[in-house]
Amino acid sequence: MEARPSIKLAHTSDVHLDGNASSNPVNGFRNVAEAAFAYVVEQVLNKRCDLFLVVGDLFDHARVKSHDIEFVCRQFDRLECPIVVIPGNHDVHDEKSVWNRFDSADLGRNVHFLLEENGASIELAELGVSLWGRAMAEHTPENRPLLGVPGKATQPWNIGLAHGQVVSNNTDFVSSTISETEIAESGFDYLALGHVHVWQDYKLGDTVACYPGSPVKAFATARGGYFAIVSLTNSGVLLEKLEVPEPESADKPNYFHFAPGV
Repeated sequence: MEARPSIKLAHTSDVHLDGNASSNPVNGFRNVAEAAFAYVVEQVLNKRCDLFLVVGDLFDHARVKSHDIEFVCRQFDRLECPIVVIPGNHDVHDEKSVWNRFDSADLGRNVHFLLEENGASIELAELGVSLWGRAMAEHTPENRPLLGVPGKATQPWNIGLAHGQVVSNNTDFVSSTISETEIAESGFDYLALGHVHVWQDYKLGDTVACYPGSPVKAFATARGGYFAIVSLTNSGVLLEKLEVPEPESADKPNYFHFAPGV
């Protein structure tokens, strides 16, 4: 088998900018969510990652202020590696979507939003990577994040992005389900997951899948506050679980964000 290029990527989700903890300024940031996301971006730089994935719920809702969007643009502007983003159940891509307030062309050629409800693919030939993901328009049991996964990828590495709830078997009572069988049959080398706020990882078929959890400890339990560094090499897929330090000056948030699957 021909050797595949080695790739290092960073993966986060569920940042929930402009969430209910926005009244707690820390370390020069408006809130703990900003501080956590800026830390993750800093580590993307420090670790010299080839790719950065943000898998849903970057924003807590569609009514975020302009300064939240400007903050994201500034953070993205720090990076030269490709950035791939999909919506989640809090920042769904509907007619009122926060994503309609972005012009991805203004953010540079390295920023890619996957906003197609039926799924969209990106080929990053310079990295040897194919990526696919479906935008969430509505968080309902009818929404299936892995529905319509394409066939064999054209690039050596095949990566999926999906925001939803992994279940043993699909059910009509849980929204945005991702079955273990769907993961095993997806053909992805790595499936980047979002929605669950604490770390969970899986090896199903030939696919390694991972929820990195929210990088904001306050939005989960004591098990929250992590992101993933993923190395794709000929030896396999290696997950590294990295903790986001809690700002020393942070006041205790006034709530715990709902963390499904905890």
